[in-house]
Amino acid sequence: MNDMQTSAVNPSPQQALMAFLTHWQGQEYRAMALSMPARVFPSGRRSVRQVRRVYPGSLREFSILAARDTDPAATNIDVQMLWRERGGLEMGRVRYRMVYVNEHDQPIARHHEGGVWKPFATYTLPVPRPLRA
Repeated sequence: MNDMQTSAVNPSPQQALMAFLTHWQGQEYRAMALSMPARVFPSGRRSVRQVRRVYPGSLREFSILAARDTDPAATNIDVQMLWRERGGLEMGRVRYRMVYVNEHDQPIARHHEGGVWKPFATYTLPVPRPLRA
């Protein structure tokens, strides 16, 4: 199997996050819910309504700023985003904690086959002040 086939079967945490954010851009909330671990939902069931509450508005643009592996099953990815909410454009930076999990959403080491990367947590990051000339 070549590298291209390997990454299609087992995408990197960055590729998995890009797919998740692309679903947000397309307002594909069902696909987003299926990409998230069930444990992040209060009821334990994935709900489109709950995803819409957490991801309001529509994502316009995003760019990955940095990615750091933190342990054998997790990677932190910093993203800059531009989204439309309540009639205005918002810009922000968010850290996504991507965890490599098995079919029961239990973390497993990234070198094991059959796992998938899912966003387990998000953290708001400060946006740097604009430079003044």
